[in-house]
Amino acid sequence: MGTTNVAAKLPSATIVRETPSLLRRWWMNKNLQYYVAMSSFIIIINIAAIVHMRTHKIPFNNDNLVTFVVWFSTFYIISGIGSCCAWFVAIDEVEVSEGASYAGRVAHTMGFGIFFVLLYSISPHLALLFGVPCLIWFVAFMVAPCCPSIWKGLCITVEIIRDWWKYVTQPGSEVVYV
Repeated sequence: MGTTNVAAKLPSATIVRETPSLLRRWWMNKNLQYYVAMSSFIIIINIAAIVHMRTHKIPFNNDNLVTFVVWFSTFYIISGIGSCCAWFVAIDEVEVSEGASYAGRVAHTMGFGIFFVLLYSISPHLALLFGVPCLIWFVAFMVAPCCPSIWKGLCITVEIIRDWWKYVTQPGSEVVYV
């Protein structure tokens, strides 16, 4: 009689565990997705503003505005290229992605600066109506994550204002003698 060792008769198997590629993990980074979406949005709105100014023949001859656009454009291009290069380096080295994210925020700030200067050239009232809500958004989502102390101070200020508003709007009691 032969041996009945079942394990000896089964073929040996190697388990291969697949992990996502470096490129897939890089592309799934939420900061990178935000950077791509925001950069696309900023480029589109700036091109739309320039096309609007060209089609409606809106002059752009104020020296101060031209100076702002030149400075914003210079920093936008430099920080945008720096951020793109850092994101490509971040494919292999994940720790570089944080620096790329900050460089991207600088680029987005400069891109919005260009847009607001163009918007001001089109209509100062439109720039004000569009600029105030965008400034609130900018402080909440661009500056505050970079500086936690600003975020904490902003939260405390909002709580103080909320408490003051509750105090001011509470119904009062009044004694009336008849």
